[in-house]
Amino acid sequence: MEITMKKTISYSLITAALLAISISFTSCEKVSPTGVLIGNTSVDDRVKQSLTNYTYIGDNMDFDLVDSIQEYSFLVGSDSHITFDPGRLEEMIRIGIENDDLFYCHLGDIVDTKPEYYYNTKLSLYDASRLWKAKYLRQIINEYYSEEIGIYIDKRIKNTSRDSYRTWENWDLPFHPVVGNHDITHNGWSLFCDLFKTSFYEFTVTIGGQYDRFIFLDSANGTLGNFQIERIEEKALRDDYKEIRNTFVFTHTNIFRPALNEFASTYCREELYYILNKLSEWNTTIAFWGHVHAWDDRMFGEVRHITMPSMNFVDHPDGGDDLLVRVTVKKNGDAIVEPVGLHCKQRSKEELENEGYLTSTQ
Repeated sequence: MEITMKKTISYSLITAALLAISISFTSCEKVSPTGVLIGNTSVDDRVKQSLTNYTYIGDNMDFDLVDSIQEYSFLVGSDSHITFDPGRLEEMIRIGIENDDLFYCHLGDIVDTKPEYYYNTKLSLYDASRLWKAKYLRQIINEYYSEEIGIYIDKRIKNTSRDSYRTWENWDLPFHPVVGNHDITHNGWSLFCDLFKTSFYEFTVTIGGQYDRFIFLDSANGTLGNFQIERIEEKALRDDYKEIRNTFVFTHTNIFRPALNEFASTYCREELYYILNKLSEWNTTIAFWGHVHAWDDRMFGEVRHITMPSMNFVDHPDGGDDLLVRVTVKKNGDAIVEPVGLHCKQRSKEELENEGYLTSTQ
């Protein structure tokens, strides 16, 4: 009886300790002892599916900018954790359109996995896409394409081939995310993949004949996994040999600890060394990380590492002046980083319903 009671007390203390950790770890609602959210898919399976999808969309992701453009910029956000109100994501894209940012990147934990949350997110991105198309698409009318056919081109991009000519519907908002740990729970990967297609991909931006490379990696399980690393080594994403000027890398799980009370990397030591070596080999200008909902900005070797804060309503109900960053890349290759604020307030149930959003789960 005494032994059983002691065991029961011990197990209760362990359970209480793990519960306290999970509550204090704001980027995860359920954690394993290593601090990685338990998901329903493996990184290997997601990367295999991503490579299949990337085969069909990869060529349409590159930007070959017209000669008159002297610089371009892109926005980066992280950990929006959308439930019913996708307002912060809407604000991010609206700011980007107003500033003429070329595209928008997100470091994962976009939506908190429920189908209703994804429905609202998809609706908001559809509305944002309409605004983006209205500003940037120009209709092509010539001997091949009449007004009735409805073929369009992004006026900032060189029309180097007929592949650049697409119908209005076939142009996508240039929103480029990676998958986060919250995105893969409760079968969330199927919802994420339906909306965003891939978690492992890359594209280039060409300006003045110079190439900048953008690489997106899947680390939602706290590891790159064997299959993804093998594909990186086999150059699965790209098999060309363009001379790259800048490389920017985006993934979810962080390497560096922003503060003593934040979780450090969950990668095993050998994989951590591999990632740091690979970033150096790619001549990475900036590597972006999310996951811990906290700012960190440091140099390690020749690589700048920026860990992003969260942009959600729970952590920042009144917003903040540094919840996003804008990177402006000059024609000479210099990359300038500046903070960008988000300040919209969470909408009421009535306001969301008036906008056509769902406000309850089934």
